[in-house]
Amino acid sequence: MHTISKKGLAYSLPVVLGLLIIFYYGWRQDQNQLREARIQTIESTAGLLKELIEETVNENLLLVENHKDRVEFTKGEYFNNFEFETNLLLNVKEDFLFFEWIDADGEIIIIEPFENNSPAVGLDILELDYRRDEWLEMKRDSSINMTPWTDLAQGGGAFLVDAPLYYNDQFHGSLTVGMDFTDAFESIMAGRDIFNLEIWDENGEVFFTYGIDEVESDQNYSSTQSLNFISGSDNEWTMRLSANENLYSGRSFVFNQLGLFFRMLIAVLFGFTIYFMMVAYRANRRNLQALKEKEVLISEIHHRVKNNLAVISSLIDLQRIDSDDPKLIDSLQTTQNRIQSIAGVHELLYRSDTLSEVPFEEYLNKLMKKHLDVYNNGDSHINVNIDSQINSLNINQALPLGILMSELVTNSFKHAFNDNEEGEIKINITGDQDIIRVYYSDNGPGFKKEFFETSTGLGVTIIRTLLVQLHAEYELDSENGFKLHFTFKRDDR
Repeated sequence: MHTISKKGLAYSLPVVLGLLIIFYYGWRQDQNQLREARIQTIESTAGLLKELIEETVNENLLLVENHKDRVEFTKGEYFNNFEFETNLLLNVKEDFLFFEWIDADGEIIIIEPFENNSPAVGLDILELDYRRDEWLEMKRDSSINMTPWTDLAQGGGAFLVDAPLYYNDQFHGSLTVGMDFTDAFESIMAGRDIFNLEIWDENGEVFFTYGIDEVESDQNYSSTQSLNFISGSDNEWTMRLSANENLYSGRSFVFNQLGLFFRMLIAVLFGFTIYFMMVAYRANRRNLQALKEKEVLISEIHHRVKNNLAVISSLIDLQRIDSDDPKLIDSLQTTQNRIQSIAGVHELLYRSDTLSEVPFEEYLNKLMKKHLDVYNNGDSHINVNIDSQINSLNINQALPLGILMSELVTNSFKHAFNDNEEGEIKINITGDQDIIRVYYSDNGPGFKKEFFETSTGLGVTIIRTLLVQLHAEYELDSENGFKLHFTFKRDDR
């Protein structure tokens, strides 16, 4: 019968116990670090979402203020074209549900769109307890006011933004806009399935939730933020961002405890090094996931900055109207033309018969005219000859092709011609039902094909990226000027 070695136990038991204590302590430290990392992820994500939500709402409030200024500047003539003026914004801003004019006596005079909102016309809001006080506060303070979530007489609900109208030294009521931010907030939260979000107004009424119905929230990992806006009222929203089971849950915590037991058992038999490596790997993977989430949020903030070009254009327009300085007016007009050039495709799209086909020839001519207005000055005179046989093009290809042409022309204007030089740019676009062929050339000095394919400059990089986006095959010739020929398949979707 084999006897147990007391000496062996004396050596092995302290070692095993010591390793168990060390690795258990290390596991607890890892859990604390993971917990802190989750808390930090929630806090940083909540802060970035707060900025995105406030930026979205404030952008809409600035657009309302822009229309209010136009009413006051035209001394009410704005209402003669009320349907046209309001539909310009209603057609592009899904957050805007309707525009209405409430006169100085509190009566709703006109509303757009009229269909589905007609029951509100003629309504005296001073007789409504839930509207009267805030509307009178708006009149008294002469500032834009946004109500809590409000049930509408025509059905449904909205946030009502009242902008007071003063001209000819008199109060002329308010320009009121109904807004619903559900689609905008869902777009912000898209792809963030590891989080749940709740937003409620100053009355404590929850008006937006994301992920609450599908996955239970873990209140141990949540962050509550106040949302403040540029309106004159004291309205304040509150948002709570919390983790859900996709990030961390009680069930996964139980599995983690069982994993600790089995890993320690394996550590006793095969060594504690394996357990330590697994915990370290898991911690690194979670940290990488948190870093990726932060990078996505930062990328989306940059995307929101591009969307604010529309607001900048409106502000420039207001500044130009108020200025008496011809040089400043010209400078502002030039800046505004540059900003609006990229929006040309959307303007034509809204006026086209379909929502997918762009009248490309018209779009290209207008785009080139704006470039000529900007760059043809002084002694220089550049001719741009356009021969486009493509009447319409799918939006998925019209937009990148238009931007590509803009980049090529801008590159030619800036680098191909001297200030006192007579230059020429030729653009020829042909095609059939399957293939689009584009020929672009200028009579400048050109540059080598190797430079075009390896340059890290922004302009050339954008041109190459757009060629890839169009799945285009191209040829470059730099003898006797710059020549670029490329073809791509027509997209009929």
